[in-house]
Amino acid sequence: MEITENKALFQTIFNSASNGIAVLQDIHDEKGNVEDFTILLFNSYTRIWIGNIEYKGKRYSEIFPKVIETGILQKFIEVATTGLTTNFECYYTGEGLKHWFHFTAVKQDNVLVVTTHDITQQKQAEISLKKSLYDAEKQKRLYDSITNNTPDLVYVFDLDYRFSYANKALLTMWGKTADYAIGRGLRENGYEEWHALMHEREIDEIVASKKSIRGTVSFPHAELGSRIYDYILVPVLNEEGEVEAVAGTTRDITEIKRSEDLLQQSENRFRGMIDQTPAPTLILVGDNLVVEQINQSMLKMIGHTEEIISTPLLSVMPELKGSYIWNEVERVYQEGTPFDQREVLVTHKRTGVMTDYYYNIAYRPLKEKGKIIGMIQVAIDVSEQVQARMKIEESETRYKILSESLERQVAERTKELQRSNEDLQQFAHVASHDLKEPVRKIKTFTGRLEQHLEDKLDDASARFIERINVATDRMFIMIDGVLSYSTTNAVNQKPELVDLNEVISNIKGDLEIALQAKSGDIRYKNLPKVEGAPVLLYQLFYNLINNSIKFARQGMPPVITISSTIIEDGLSQIVLSDNGISFEPHHASRIFETFTRLNPKDEYEGTGLGLSLCKKIVERHGGTIKAEGSLHQGAQFLIRLPLKQKESGI
Repeated sequence: MEITENKALFQTIFNSASNGIAVLQDIHDEKGNVEDFTILLFNSYTRIWIGNIEYKGKRYSEIFPKVIETGILQKFIEVATTGLTTNFECYYTGEGLKHWFHFTAVKQDNVLVVTTHDITQQKQAEISLKKSLYDAEKQKRLYDSITNNTPDLVYVFDLDYRFSYANKALLTMWGKTADYAIGRGLRENGYEEWHALMHEREIDEIVASKKSIRGTVSFPHAELGSRIYDYILVPVLNEEGEVEAVAGTTRDITEIKRSEDLLQQSENRFRGMIDQTPAPTLILVGDNLVVEQINQSMLKMIGHTEEIISTPLLSVMPELKGSYIWNEVERVYQEGTPFDQREVLVTHKRTGVMTDYYYNIAYRPLKEKGKIIGMIQVAIDVSEQVQARMKIEESETRYKILSESLERQVAERTKELQRSNEDLQQFAHVASHDLKEPVRKIKTFTGRLEQHLEDKLDDASARFIERINVATDRMFIMIDGVLSYSTTNAVNQKPELVDLNEVISNIKGDLEIALQAKSGDIRYKNLPKVEGAPVLLYQLFYNLINNSIKFARQGMPPVITISSTIIEDGLSQIVLSDNGISFEPHHASRIFETFTRLNPKDEYEGTGLGLSLCKKIVERHGGTIKAEGSLHQGAQFLIRLPLKQKESGI
């Protein structure tokens, strides 16, 4: 009796649940894996979904086929396999159902208890809320696009007089950002005390009356100075009909007010006003456009006196008839259309001679009781400015022509210089050959003279002949040096990858005799490969090494050491040092000057061109060279060469 009562109680509770409840038994495949479930029990809420069918003992996927493709069955299998409870949401369509469900699956012993809660209404509410939020954001973007692209000022006050919104035009006028301005009051945003108090009283009045307020006020703009504004403040009502905010729009009417003031003054035809106007002003009335009022500025500008008052303008200035400007005058009078134009050309007799003048003009119809009775003319003479600008433009045109002419002349001169350089190069080759020939003859005949007088030469004669030989040898060297120096820039050479180890090795072989004569040595290793002109790089290091051999210290074998490092910006730094006589430190920059010699020519041969040639070669490769030394302590040359050449030619 107790079990029966308990089962009845369980069944009552089971069926009274507001959610669907299913008790399922595992079904295993041949390998023992759970593949489906046998339905043991559905509560009444679940049976409402499936209708009046027999479900006990059937597969869960048979009653609800869509659970396979929706993945619901797989999640149940995972719970049955792992024993871990799961909660998930899923949209289910099938068996007449189109619902969102929240599933909870719990494993209890060897059965699975599934609770299903219909959350369709909740989901629809979420979808509706998302759509509403999207629509609201879209509406806000549209609103911001409109308000931020209008020249009018748009803003909203909360009931504590703080700005809760300000559009781009207003922020620009303040010269502030939205982050700074929003949430701050009138005074914090630069409003003067009287102005802030005025708007605060208006906001209080709108809250109390729920009615709009309109007014005109003048206050400064951050960029444009003092301006006049027309504004309207309106209440923003909540659902209960109470004012929850105050919205406002303000329009800059400075120019309109100025125009209205001018028109009002003109329409009143008040002479004192006309006379005080600094701009030349004229009032014409009637079909004949008779001069009714004219100020001194206008009289001076047209070259007349007050005697022209009451005279038709065409009688005063007959040269205007049929002109463009007179056509505009008639159109303003007949149609009432204002006319403004800058730098209008008007030809008239200001001084008795027809002359071209330029004016900025403004014409306005003069009305009385809505009918056009005349017009007001304001004209400002800008002839000097226009003519000055025209002269500048003319000057610019002449300058452009002159510039183009100079460019042509420079191009022609460049060609001439190029031809001249080519002629000089040719001359250098010819001159070197022609200069060597007489020197060669001097050396030849000196040698013959020495052979002829072989046993008859005294010591003095032998010394003289030796000096002649030394001088001719130096002359040969100097001719070769001048030719080499002058032709260094003559040919644009294509850069190649040059192994400096090979260059030094070749130089060592070429200077073998000189090195042996002084028991000298060249020490180097691991020098870089650089892009450059092989011939020029050979000449560079040949001259430096030859200098070190030549300027060796007396009784000390010359030792030349060459090392290198790679530094920033793709540069290799090569250091060539020796143990020779060197030079005073203050001569370090002079030694690269053409024909510079720091030592007596009788003691050391040379032309003074070697190091200047080295400097030219390094610079052609986009590098630098400098010397360091101390007298009798050896010299050091620091050479920086780029590993790669930027240009296609050297």
